[in-house]
Amino acid sequence: MYQWAQKHHWNPQLEVYFPTIAQRPDILLEINGHTVAVEFQCSPLSLEKLLARNEGYRQLRIPVWWILGSPYLRNLRNKKIVQFTQIFRKQFVLLFWDVKRAQLVINQKYWRCSYSRLKYDKKTILMEQIEMLEKKQYHFPSKEIRELSLTTLRLTGHALSECPLVCHDLIASWPAMSIPIIIWRIGVILEIEKFPLFYSWGDKEWKNLLMKVNKSDWLFPGCLPPETIRNIIINQYTNELIAFKVIYREDNHLILIHRPQWFNDAQLKLQLVKRRS
Repeated sequence: MYQWAQKHHWNPQLEVYFPTIAQRPDILLEINGHTVAVEFQCSPLSLEKLLARNEGYRQLRIPVWWILGSPYLRNLRNKKIVQFTQIFRKQFVLLFWDVKRAQLVINQKYWRCSYSRLKYDKKTILMEQIEMLEKKQYHFPSKEIRELSLTTLRLTGHALSECPLVCHDLIASWPAMSIPIIIWRIGVILEIEKFPLFYSWGDKEWKNLLMKVNKSDWLFPGCLPPETIRNIIINQYTNELIAFKVIYREDNHLILIHRPQWFNDAQLKLQLVKRRS
């Protein structure tokens, strides 16, 4: 990594100690006249320790790159993806070091839809989500799924797989929660079912309502402001609810104008997606 930085003429320095924060980055770089700290992380690191180290660099106004070693390439779950998410050229990324090629790998592959490896085939993604919701509810119910399915049945008389089309995240998003986004989306629809038609929320009130749903499942980033990823997820769903004419924006308020349709037959959802594609 040192030689790689030298090739870029970034004047690398190894393990420079900063006494005011008692921290020693692996490499210190000079890029276009700006100091940048580099931390190369192979061993496990808790979110709390990551936040503490980043706070130290923040006090010195030194940006830091967290570059992950090969152990992090295996079985990287949402919690760790969110923990080490950084922004590069206005995009969410994870940074890895390829030891064999001695080069930096900028990875954006973690965009995903619930219960699917696909990103663009909306009809197939929808089919996979319907199938997985059925399996999760009837064959492998977690405590969370069991509670959600009972609430759904009580409030709507429907199964989870019969949820409104707008609940399905058919546009890939960056990980933000410890649960599939579709579960949160269903929870949001159940939450707004409690309000009368033409109820109006201010922007902040609406955001707080959506954040409250599955509140403990939102993941905390270690390298970004806490609301960065979460706000994108909330804004995306808000825009879809507007597009589906569930809510309507008027100035700084959102108004409930329509209750989304639950389905008796999942095939009808597939037909709708085919027409919209």
